[in-house]
Amino acid sequence: MKRTLGVMLLMLGACRPDPGESDYENHQPSTQGDAGPNPEEEFLPGPFPFQQGQRRLFVGFYEGGRSEEIIINDVDSHIYLYEGTVSIESSTTRVEGKLSDRVVHAGKAWLGFGIHWDTPHSMDGWKTLHVSLFSSDPGFAAVKIGMNDAEGFQVDATKYGYANDGQWHHLAIPLADFAAGGVSLAAVQAPFVLLSGAGPSGNTLLLDNLYFTTN
Repeated sequence: MKRTLGVMLLMLGACRPDPGESDYENHQPSTQGDAGPNPEEEFLPGPFPFQQGQRRLFVGFYEGGRSEEIIINDVDSHIYLYEGTVSIESSTTRVEGKLSDRVVHAGKAWLGFGIHWDTPHSMDGWKTLHVSLFSSDPGFAAVKIGMNDAEGFQVDATKYGYANDGQWHHLAIPLADFAAGGVSLAAVQAPFVLLSGAGPSGNTLLLDNLYFTTN
């Protein structure tokens, strides 16, 4: 997803460090990076291209085909970058579309960001969260993927195929795993949260190909 980032901060509950108070003055667009020669020449279909007749939900960080979408508009849906721990740029190294998103570590004791909805949405009809990740930097050796209702629950990305080895890994996480951790799928406020531990400033992770399916 190539978009304006709502750089705001949100208190999410007990499952991670307190991100602090909101800071609306930091609202700014993402920056373009890695723009090599003719970066818009080829639109990659992704490892599992959308087929007509399928149900596929877009919530952000995805350019491919979809049957349904909840766009990030910075009005009632946002990207929150928690407590200055991260910035997000663009990269032409991707698995689908024309660009991916480069997550850049700020060098703090932890890192986190997420997609947040002001009004909860029901995810009861969706079964699997798909996302592609790429990193070999030590700041992204311990990545967690989360989903929030009023609080939230995270899972270890390595249990779903992620490795910190400089290769693309395509994760498929059952939403039942978040529900088992206490998340009410009928009242989701953050469909996607990414967290990591301490790392050097400038460490990066590439994120692409985020969507939900019913299978």
